Amino acid sequence: MGQGEVYVLQALKVANFRSLGSDVSIMPGRLTFLVGPNASGKSNVLDVVAFVRDAVVSGLPQAVAVRNGIGAVRRHSRGRPRNVRVELQWRWEDGQGWYAFELASDSERDYRVKKERGGVRRGERHAWVSFEREEDVWSDRGLGLSPRIDPQSLALTALGGSEHLRPLYDGCADMAVYSIFPDRLGVPQKFDARRPMRAHGENWASILKQLLERGGDERRELVAALRRVTNDIDDVRVRMAASHLVVEFLHRSEDRARKRERWLDAGAQSDGTLRVAGLLTALLQQPPLALLGIEEPEITVHPGVLPVVYDFLREAAQRSQLLVTTHSPELLDLVSPEHATVLAVQRQDGATVVRAVDAAQLDAVRQGLFQLGDLLSSGAWEHDGADRAGVSGCGSRDSEA
Repeated sequence: MGQGEVYVLQALKVANFRSLGSDVSIMPGRLTFLVGPNASGKSNVLDVVAFVRDAVVSGLPQAVAVRNGIGAVRRHSRGRPRNVRVELQWRWEDGQGWYAFELASDSERDYRVKKERGGVRRGERHAWVSFEREEDVWSDRGLGLSPRIDPQSLALTALGGSEHLRPLYDGCADMAVYSIFPDRLGVPQKFDARRPMRAHGENWASILKQLLERGGDERRELVAALRRVTNDIDDVRVRMAASHLVVEFLHRSEDRARKRERWLDAGAQSDGTLRVAGLLTALLQQPPLALLGIEEPEITVHPGVLPVVYDFLREAAQRSQLLVTTHSPELLDLVSPEHATVLAVQRQDGATVVRAVDAAQLDAVRQGLFQLGDLLSSGAWEHDGADRAGVSGCGSRDSEA
């Protein structure tokens, strides 16, 4: 992130990425829940975020390769291959920006950047600076750049150091998506302090060690939340064992005679405890990321613990913008429409669509007639009566004219 800048993603527009349809547009809030049954495509919405970050920071070839090639990245087509399009719009304290690209492919293996565009405006008194690339033709306004064009790379990867385009690079880089795997957390890990924490918790012990060494509110919040989850964890530490880091939890037990305490390593914890610990570490890592995607936080977690998880998500949303997928009625029962944006994710004719919850349904929830979880359990969202959660066009481009 730029110096002191807090980026807010105002719109995400996607076409033909994995299962996503040809016109998926969402306007996320500080805390947004993407709700739908298994195989509806919720994870693919979050993977757009991860894909953009990977493509800009690590390079487009790497981002495509780790997803098993362009054939797996673009939505399947029996005819002409569909182009993948992604567009993001941000605001920050003293400006706004947008960034978009389109990938074309003529086979399961080959692809090229067909279009890439972006613009930045620093404050109301400043003019927009922008660039547009179409195939190998480059033009810009207010930048004076002439980059080398690689058909399989995004120009923003190389131009992120430019003073004018840095906000776009930072907006893409300051995002992460998490699907915590307890089996990755239950074993000793080699030291790896790369930030942000890796997607499945592969360097969880290193990030946790840094968080604990900082002390302060983050450590207290982590221990307090774990105590609420388990009722017997009083502390957590990370120690070195040979060349690896081992996470240990201090468990307390009391009998009539005396109070007993003992340290147990992560491998002795339940999957639910480890998953919550990994999730908390991701949410508390410093400095906070601008946007975090969280995959189904309810998995392996006892339903009685979900209120703790929800409280922590709400609190974390004050530091980072959150996109959370879920198909848990129990978790949704805790969600208030006043505090979160709720979007329904469905499959229609083989493609994923994202819709806002019907206004009448939300009014009924506000009046206490039923809970959001009831909508998911009853399948009330799986129809065409919901409002579209879309944005038409890109306001930032219109503002440039």
